[in-house]
Amino acid sequence: MSLSDLKKQANKPNQRKKLSVDQFIEDADNYAQGRPSLSLLAKQDEKGKPIANFRHCTFTFDNSAVNNLQRAALQHQIAKSKLLRVLIKQFSSLSIQQQQDLLKRYQDG
Repeated sequence: MSLSDLKKQANKPNQRKKLSVDQFIEDADNYAQGRPSLSLLAKQDEKGKPIANFRHCTFTFDNSAVNNLQRAALQHQIAKSKLLRVLIKQFSSLSIQQQQDLLKRYQDG
């Protein structure tokens, strides 16, 4: 990081949403329970459409999983994170029994 990077960040306007005391307390409760922030839920683009709420996550995969993910993302020309979201949504749509069967089939040795 250079000094010019620090200067750019210092000039950014404060874009925080104003919250009432009650909203702040509710937001703190949400944070404590692992739910998304109220200030993140209401974000909209310039056309007024809601912006999807994403959270940065870090996962650890073995080399085989990374290679498979990379190959599938390239083959279907889709971002790896979007592909993972699709797969998670598909897994969530299965019944509990189907989820357990799938997990048993792919358990690590």
